[in-house]
Amino acid sequence: MFRAEAKYRKENKKEKDAAIDEMKNYKKQHNKLVSERDDLKSELERKKRLAQQAMAARGEIKSFLDQAKALV
Repeated sequence: MFRAEAKYRKENKKEKDAAIDEMKNYKKQHNKLVSERDDLKSELERKKRLAQQAMAARGEIKSFLDQAKALV
């Protein structure tokens, strides 16, 4: 009886340790994906800002060229 209980406890401990290792691996993978998502979000925001700056610069150049045409 005691041998069977000891074997049962040993198997349960192995299963528990395997489940904990698997959970840790999934947690690492999740954290990596969250970090990657955050990087992509910040990259998107940076590109949006650059696009807005480019549009503003084009508008300023156009108005400057229009003023130069009017003077000529």
